[in-house]
Amino acid sequence: MLQLNQLPSCFTHVSNHLSVLMLIGSKKNPFQVFNGHMNSEDELLQHALSIGRFSLAQTIYFNRLFVAFFFKRYEEAQKYAGKYLNQYAKLNIANHIFYTGLTEFYFARHSSNSKHLEIGHESLSSFKTWATHSTWNWENKLLLLEAESHFSRGEMEEAEEKYNRAIESAHRHRFIHEEGLANDLFSTFHRTSGNLDSAKRHVAEARSCYEKWGA
Repeated sequence: MLQLNQLPSCFTHVSNHLSVLMLIGSKKNPFQVFNGHMNSEDELLQHALSIGRFSLAQTIYFNRLFVAFFFKRYEEAQKYAGKYLNQYAKLNIANHIFYTGLTEFYFARHSSNSKHLEIGHESLSSFKTWATHSTWNWENKLLLLEAESHFSRGEMEEAEEKYNRAIESAHRHRFIHEEGLANDLFSTFHRTSGNLDSAKRHVAEARSCYEKWGA
């Protein structure tokens, strides 16, 4: 790759590859292909920042946000959501807004700081607009953000309805990982409500979706 001057074009792909490996629990090191010219994602990030490749830095920050959220490391997810916004590029902006909103609704339930709800509702507002243009791409994400919003405000009946609709929409539109995510978050809702049987059922559904996704 060095002889063919292909290293720069591979940097984004290796960060994506690393995220996939982390999600499936693999210990493989995707940086081995660089033969010592780049040894870790931390090194790659510093390289990107040093030469002004903000789009690459943003890709790394989003991938870290994405993986952290799926593993329920919410403080880490929030940190990388902020770092993403500090870059000049705006790649993958819809997914960033989606996971930022979900992260902030989580913190809204565990904090008295109203800023978390405000940021969550900013994300929700974006998806309301986008869903009018493409139901297929955005409806299930909007419904899940609405479910989390209702849950954060203690509106339990409304939240339950939105979780069910988010699961159905993700399934209908074949977003298998987001069907799993909706089930995962719905299980947290039921566990918080003391409905442990429903919580276990939705955890099992989430696991099944994630396995079909490849995680």
